Amino acid sequence: MFKNEVKGHGTIKKLRTGAVVSVLTLSVLGGVSVVNADETTSTDATVSNVEVVAKDTAAETTPVAQPTEVKAETVAETPVAPTVTADQVANAKVVANQANQALNAQADVVASAETAVTENNNTVSDLGNQITEVEKITPEVVAEAKSDQAKAKETLDQATKATASAENSLTDATSKEATQKGVVAKAESNVEKTASAVADAEKKVEALSATTDTAKLDQDVKDLTAKVAEDTTNVKSAKDSLEAAKLSVSNKDQAIKDQKSVVTTAEGTVESSSKAYDTAKGNQEGTQTAENSTKSALDEAKKGKVVTETVKAGEVTTVTADGVYLNKGVAYSNFTETNGIVTSQAYLDAIKALAKGTGSVQAVKDAIKKGDENGNNLAIVSAPTSSAYNSWVKNMDFNFANTDSATKLDVNNLSDSQLTDLALFYTALLNDLRFKVGTNLVTVTDQSVAEAKKTVTSIFDKLFPAYKGMDGAQLEANGFWNSMSDPKNPLKYTGVSLQDTVKGIDSEDTTVIGQKPANNVSYTNNDGRKQTMFDLKAKIFANLGNQLYGTSGMGYLGEAYGGVDGKRSDNFDLALEVLGLKGTSTTAGIDFGFTNTYNGMIDRAPSTYTVLGNSYGKAINNPYQTLENPKETVTPVYKDVERTIVDDAAVAKAQTNYNAAVKANQDAKSKVATAETAYNTAKEALASAQKRLADLVGGTVDIPALEKALAEAQTQLESDQASLQTAKETLALAKASAADKSKALEVAKTELAEATKSSETAKGVLAKEKETLEILAKAVAVAQTALTDARTKQDVAKTKFITASVKASDLADKLANKEKVLADLNSKLADAKAKSVKLADELNTAKERYETLKKDSNAKNVEYLRLATVKAEQDKAEAEVARLQALKDKADAIVAQGGVVVQVVDADGNVVDIVDGTKAVKNADGSISIEGTQYTLNNDGTVSKVVVPTAEKGVLATGVVKQAGVTQVDGKTTYSRVERANSLPNTGSQESLLGLLGASMIAGLGVRYVGKRKRKN
Repeated sequence: MFKNEVKGHGTIKKLRTGAVVSVLTLSVLGGVSVVNADETTSTDATVSNVEVVAKDTAAETTPVAQPTEVKAETVAETPVAPTVTADQVANAKVVANQANQALNAQADVVASAETAVTENNNTVSDLGNQITEVEKITPEVVAEAKSDQAKAKETLDQATKATASAENSLTDATSKEATQKGVVAKAESNVEKTASAVADAEKKVEALSATTDTAKLDQDVKDLTAKVAEDTTNVKSAKDSLEAAKLSVSNKDQAIKDQKSVVTTAEGTVESSSKAYDTAKGNQEGTQTAENSTKSALDEAKKGKVVTETVKAGEVTTVTADGVYLNKGVAYSNFTETNGIVTSQAYLDAIKALAKGTGSVQAVKDAIKKGDENGNNLAIVSAPTSSAYNSWVKNMDFNFANTDSATKLDVNNLSDSQLTDLALFYTALLNDLRFKVGTNLVTVTDQSVAEAKKTVTSIFDKLFPAYKGMDGAQLEANGFWNSMSDPKNPLKYTGVSLQDTVKGIDSEDTTVIGQKPANNVSYTNNDGRKQTMFDLKAKIFANLGNQLYGTSGMGYLGEAYGGVDGKRSDNFDLALEVLGLKGTSTTAGIDFGFTNTYNGMIDRAPSTYTVLGNSYGKAINNPYQTLENPKETVTPVYKDVERTIVDDAAVAKAQTNYNAAVKANQDAKSKVATAETAYNTAKEALASAQKRLADLVGGTVDIPALEKALAEAQTQLESDQASLQTAKETLALAKASAADKSKALEVAKTELAEATKSSETAKGVLAKEKETLEILAKAVAVAQTALTDARTKQDVAKTKFITASVKASDLADKLANKEKVLADLNSKLADAKAKSVKLADELNTAKERYETLKKDSNAKNVEYLRLATVKAEQDKAEAEVARLQALKDKADAIVAQGGVVVQVVDADGNVVDIVDGTKAVKNADGSISIEGTQYTLNNDGTVSKVVVPTAEKGVLATGVVKQAGVTQVDGKTTYSRVERANSLPNTGSQESLLGLLGASMIAGLGVRYVGKRKRKN
């Protein structure tokens, strides 16, 4: 091709507005003497290694190149177009708006004119029709109209008669219904009375049938006896007050003296009843304390005593062997030509040293990076990221022993045998490595498989409780796979984080490892619900690789998909535990679950949950490994179990004491209530006596009120006496012989049967009367419907009669004045036709004016848009000129200080800043920093700011060492595209790729400014 020495250049850019802007390429050539631009390439790539310029120290800087001259090409300028001002744009907008408003106003005028034309045309048509109709009127037509009027009158008369008949029917039906409602009300009342009689009879039978508490009846008799005595005193007091009042009429002094005696007696009663009330309350406080105490004793006896016993919980089997061999073809890669997880002795030594505390995390990372005997990075060949899974599994080209690669399985519903096979596959791969580091082997038991299933089920149930216990069909039917925004059947999600859920599931006996080996885009239609056993084993292989080496070989596993017990694991802690260098796990189990959401739906890429622990049971024979002289050590596991022992005899005794205390407290409460009533009655009697004394002294005695008070006291006495008699009879009946009670019971049962029969009869009568009422109610509804129909027909007949009458009258009038009517209509028709011509002319004139205004409006709008567009482009151009001038000034300052100008570009290749290349510092990890900012180097010599990745995203820091196509001669750097093309890096080699970036940096520091262009890196 050809070669050129580039010294720098400038350009002149002509804008769309016609303005010319000078755009200076803002770079200055540094210590590059020649840039080879050969475009020839070779397919036979070799690697040429050249040391980079920057040193491996963060503090020391290395001058990359020296500044050279800037030469600009001369370009003839074109005439500059006139500048558009903001005022011009604003004025044009005002003019355009005015034209638009005038156009809109004229559109209204046209619409109004069109309406007027349409309405006048309708008038012409209507008048013509009227003239035609009048011309058709004859005596015969009038006679026919009068005949129609007579028929309509006859129909109306019939409808009116039918309506009157319907109204009478409705009145009769309504009256019968009202009468029947009264009958039903009486029947309902009778039902209530007979039901009450039944209830009373049932209570009597129940009282005679049950065992009666005679102590309670004895207390009732005592209380009522005291009440009757109190009532007797009240009656005597009332009599004395009345007699004193009557006496005051003839002997006031004696009456006052007698009433004072009554007051004194009442005061004594108040005092004695108050003391009795206080005593009763004190006694009840004691019985309440006793009840509380015996209740506590009973509760304590029921709780019993908790004793701790040591019981055998199960057995843990630990397996060791003199040799452990992964069977041939268990997990063979045709790419690496290895069986099992690819590892190296350097890694095994480094991880063991880390476990002992004599090694370092960095040493383990270095061993992973160094790779196997063929230089394969261990993480790249055994621990792919979820986004790179598809390409990894394709390149590895696996063969798995005894594995179906055709039958699709429901990942969410794998059988126990399938889960057992997957766990055995995992443990065989792991035991191959555990033996090499000298730790105990991991086995699979029925319980370890069940533990993994239980773990995934628990996680699912806590995240999605609405779907707990559902099978695949039920999940589908209940919208589990739908979006949370589905309008008909949305996904129901608690919103609880997966991390917190896994933390809650974790226990001290198990370690739960949650991973997502492949993301959803790895599956057809983003759906991983159906997979073969081959697919699942490949993912288990990738999971184990990530457990050993960490994400991208950095020794960590994030918590996004569950992590380790719901948390992030760092510094190869998970590898130590999986390899048995930390912890005591002896068993493993695996299950899959759909536990993540993505874009408001369930992520259809399943997560894998590996559960390590010490499950009980016998180890299942592993067909994927061979053990030499295996030794099983069965260790019984004992646990302390708490058991509660209850002494039944102590509980029975405590129950008896509590029952007695409750009864005593109830009796005490009853006595408190009786004493309180007596005390209140005594206070009322004293107040009444004091009032009567005051009335006597004041001369305001109310004899009728005293007579009433005496009557009320007497009535109360009689009522309480009756109650006392009933209580005595009840007590006597309770103490009577069984024969007497039996006889009374038979009588009560007979009364109950009679009452029940009367109640059933009353219910039957009520039901029958309700049926009659229902029939009458339906008759009312029918009569109401008939009346509504009759009235509707009457309204229709009335309307038709009115219409026929108006028509007959109108026709008769027009026949009598036919010539006059026709003359009037023809005159109106002529006027309307003349108006049509005028309105048509006005419409045409309005339309012509509208078209004129429309052209004017369009022209002014076009001019406004043109000026606005030109102004916008001017503003954009001026802003770009200012930005480029600022970059030029910064570049001139760098050059003036002896620096080298290097462009900073964004993702689209736009120059966004200028930096000094001589201040470039190579960091310890191989990246480049300039004045505290970290940059990445592009193939065309520019740099871009580095977005520092997070560890979660699995992006690694890299180092730059050598690069093909870049040479240094006498302190100057030469960059050759031909040599670079002929020395392409080996695909997949991390160091070679990074070396290419190093060459880009050197080339970039040696090239000035090449303007805005598309990056090709």
